[in-house]
This record gives sequence, C-alpha cells and structure tokens, in this order.
Amino acid sequence: MIWQPLNLTETCPPNSTLTACSHFGYVYLNLLLHLFNSSIDEEIKKFYNEPDDDQYEFDFIVVGAGAAGCVVAKRLSENRDWKVLLLEAGGEQPDVTLVPGLSGMLRSTDIVEEFQTEPNGKSCLAQSDGRCSWTIGKVMGGSSSTNNLAYLRGNKADYDGWAMLGNEGWSYKDVLHFFKKSERNIDIEALDRKYHGVTGEQYISWYSYTDKPSLTMTEAFLERGLPLTDVNGAQQEGTMQAQAIAFLGQRISTNTAFIQPIRYKIENLTVKVNSKVLQILIDENKRAHGVIYTRNGKKFTAYSKKEVIVSAGALNSPKLLMLSGIGPREHLEQLGIPVIKDLAVGENLHDHVTFNGLYIALSNETATIVSPEKILQDIIKYDEMDIKTGPLSANGPSSTVAFFRSSPDLIAPDVQCHCRNIFKWREFYEDPLTADNAAIFPTSYYDSILPRIIHLAPKSRGKLLLNATDPHGPPILYGNYFDDESDITTLLKGVRLLLTLEETEAFKLTGTHFVKEPMPACKEYEWGTDEYFICIIKSYTMTIYHYVGTCKMGPKTDKKAVLDNELRVYGICGLRVIDASMMPFIVGGNTNGPSIMIGERGVDFVINYWQENSEPYCA
Repeated sequence: MIWQPLNLTETCPPNSTLTACSHFGYVYLNLLLHLFNSSIDEEIKKFYNEPDDDQYEFDFIVVGAGAAGCVVAKRLSENRDWKVLLLEAGGEQPDVTLVPGLSGMLRSTDIVEEFQTEPNGKSCLAQSDGRCSWTIGKVMGGSSSTNNLAYLRGNKADYDGWAMLGNEGWSYKDVLHFFKKSERNIDIEALDRKYHGVTGEQYISWYSYTDKPSLTMTEAFLERGLPLTDVNGAQQEGTMQAQAIAFLGQRISTNTAFIQPIRYKIENLTVKVNSKVLQILIDENKRAHGVIYTRNGKKFTAYSKKEVIVSAGALNSPKLLMLSGIGPREHLEQLGIPVIKDLAVGENLHDHVTFNGLYIALSNETATIVSPEKILQDIIKYDEMDIKTGPLSANGPSSTVAFFRSSPDLIAPDVQCHCRNIFKWREFYEDPLTADNAAIFPTSYYDSILPRIIHLAPKSRGKLLLNATDPHGPPILYGNYFDDESDITTLLKGVRLLLTLEETEAFKLTGTHFVKEPMPACKEYEWGTDEYFICIIKSYTMTIYHYVGTCKMGPKTDKKAVLDNELRVYGICGLRVIDASMMPFIVGGNTNGPSIMIGERGVDFVINYWQENSEPYCA
C-alpha cells in the first residue's frame, strides 16, 4: 500500500457528531484509497532496474528530496561526468498528492512526519498539553508534495535584508534570476516577464476553476483599498488569487517537475527512497566524505568525492548535523556525541505563526457544500478525466491571499491573510480540535472560510535540540510562539483590518458575515474585544508549516551563523546545507517558492566552485 489515510477510529471521540467521524467518513476514505492508492513513480519503476545498494562512491550526495533537494540533484546531474546520489527518507509520491482539492487531508496521512512542540504557556493553550502539532512531508518532493500548492515568493525587501546582514549574492537582484530559472509560468500573458520565467521545470499557473466565495474575499479586500496585484511582481502589497504549483488541474511537486522526468533515464543520477541518513562521515581533517544510511532495515555507507549536501529541511537538517558532531558543544557533550565543530545549529528556529477561531459564514446561496453523494461522484469524475477540471482541480479558498502593513511606516507588508475552507462551521465550533485533526474532506466544499491572519515578520525565536532519550528520534522543538509579545500586537492589527470586510458590498450582497459566537476556550470573553482575540490567538495557535532558520546563514562575525553566504558549513570541508534552514530571517510569504530558489541559488555556488577547483573548500 502506497499511503495510509487518517485512522478515524483513533481520531474520533465516542459518539462524535462530526461528519468526518460518521459512516460517510469511512466510505469517503475507502474511495480515496481505491482510486488513488498508486504512484506514477512506482509504475515507472516497473520498467527499470533499481540501482544496486552496493554502489557506494559518488561525486555528490544530496540528503533529502524536498523542495530544494530535488532542484539540487537535478542541476548537479546535468553534468554527466558527475555521479549524484539523492537519498529520501520517505517513499514514492502517491497519486493522491496530485489532486489539489485533496491537499487539506494529506497532513493526516502517513506521508508526513509529525512533531509536537514543547509548551511555553503563551501559545497553543487549547491543544493537548499546550503543544502545537508540526508536520513535514516525508515523501519524494517533501512538503512540495503535501502543501497547499500556493506559489508566493515573499518581498524583495526580505532578500535585500539578507544581503545587508553580510550575505553577498542574496539580494533581490541576485535571487530574481534563480526564481525565474526554475519557473515555467503558464499564464505569463497576464504577468510582467521581468519577474517571471517560462522555460524552467516548475510549472506555475492559476487554477482554471475559482469558486464564488474565493472571489468574494478578493473583492472585499479590493474594496478595503488593497489593489489587485501580482504579489510575486513589482508590488507585493495587495490581493489576488495566488498562482499554484499546478498544471492542468494537478499538483506539480519538485519531484514531478525535476526528478521524475530524468529518473532512470540518465546513468549518473541514483535515487533511493526509504533511505534515512543517520550520520555524515567527517574525517580527521574535518572533511565530509560520505554518509551512513538505513534502507529496508539494513545499514549502508556511501562516499562522496566532492561534497555532501544536506537538504533535509529546517527540522531534519539541523538534527543530522548534530548527530554528526556539528552543533552546540554543551548540548552534544550532554548526549555523549563527540564535538567536531561547535556551531549554533538548531537555534534561530522561527515560523509564520497564525491561529484558528475567526470564521466567516457563507449564505446558503454562496456556500459550496454539497451532499455526500455529490462529493463521491465528483471524486470519481475527477479520476476519470484526462485533463482535470472542476472543483477538485482547484483548492477552494486557499489561493485567496492579501498582503498589507500593520503600520504605514513599514517598508513591506508584515501581515498576510491566507484563507482556508471549513467544511461545516457549526461542527468546528462544537469540537474545534477534533474537527481540525479530522479535516479529511476536499477543500472544494465548505460553508465557511477560516481567514488566517499570519505574522510575516515574527520576532519570537525558538530552538531545536536532539532528544536525549533517543537522539535519532523526533527532535525537541521549542517553537516559542509569542515569546515577544509584539507578535500578538501585529496579529491584532491584522484582525481589526479583517473585521472591516463585513462593511463591504461584497460581503453584504452575498450574505457573508463573521460568526460571532465565542470559541469554547474563550467563552468568558466578549466576542470582538481585544481580550477575546488575544485569547483565541494564544489558545488556538497554529502553524502554516513554514519553519526556517535552524542552520542560519551569516558572516563569521555572527555568532549564530552556521553557514557562510555560499551555504558552506563553517569549519567543515565539503559540506553544505541547502534548504529553508539557511534563512537568517523568514521571508514575507509562503516558503515553498523560496525553497526552490534556495536550491537553485545554492547549487549554482556548488557548480561554479567545481568548475574552477579540484579539491573541496573549507569555509
């Protein structure tokens, strides 16, 4: 079996009234298993011989086939004289990931890895033990195979800010070329070619299907003074229906875009799935020269003649470095790990924080909710289409975005509104935690919208540590949301702007309105007051899975820096980290597009170096 859906028996409490916990929920998931329990990659694999596990010497080893890792492996393999090994801890990408309308239920399947943050008494208070749930894609394509597909780059000021910190080569002028290099924008006629590419591997497009509630939200933001704009172009502040990593009604992950077309077709690229890297091999000269990994219950060693490149993401890249002796001296010594290089690995952890609890109800005329029978019919119809169209070929209101400033003196937007569907809002109010955990139905069908206000420039910082009980197990995550209370102030300002949408003609003409019933954890406060909103912000804190910063890029004078501007690990030869963990501070937008760019920018440094040198560098 390629993937496993949510176990409703474990998730649903006894006598739950949630639709997901009813008999229909089981029928629905069984239909998905029947239709989408296969994998294009598994089918392709049948026609080729799998690489032998006894291959052990390569020029480059890339750890992690996610948004950045797939790009890195593809670009390195373009030099046919270089042998490249790409190792992915997860399995093949299942076909269920290709359906945009099913993106919301993927985080409840076994193709993601789930973590729990440590409680800090300031966030996630309504969650079990005050812990937030974080997930990452554990599959070919990484989180680009499991996310909500939106393609958003952040603001040009973000990258100029990175450069101003002493990171040469990372200004917006520098990175724009690498955004465009990957991009194959199908709707370029409506965009400025200065900011977009059309010849890259990564398909970007607008969905061919947009529902009425999504347009209502965009129209309401327009009425409040946010212009219709290409948020990936000259001006980010404004609103739009965001483009997606999709083409002809299907997801295009980085696995689909970069690896699938060349896998098995070129001899110098070897891809191994279900291959978990345990340690980077570093010799007495502090040179990385290979990795130890497990596959099918057996342990293997692979050696690199040039470099090991870690692209395992902001949670697993720092974990692997620490397991290999690169990290905070005191922490590693406590775990009995020999220290090879004392660096601030795992620090600077931060994320785009948001919250649940503010709901927009739709009228019966505009709600897209349909009967259970209709949902099943639409899923079957989608599966039978050659070119995918209709509700499941899109992602409900998830492409509705708005960017604005909480204060007019800011140089860039610091607040984003990102919308999510709520299948039935009354069910959410009755049991918000279970309803969120059991959000299995397509994003296409809903009777309310959850507008998530996101702080794009949070000041709070957390950290990641190895688990003392089992260093190879899930790391200890200190998300530390709202440690800096100004982060709550920014979210409150975003809420206040959002509430003014109820005054717009777009809302009035469609009968759209905010649900003004207090959430269960905040019933002692009056809905609409600052005290109430602070309560739901702290109680129903949420991530949108944009963890960054744990292998910070910075100059040597920065005591928290782990990487130099070419993403080389300080003090270690032949080792780089190329993924979102390198971000000095998070970008003002979703992180999938920037991670693809980081892959392009980072591997360009690698290629340029080895065109001029024959021995590994030491940063």
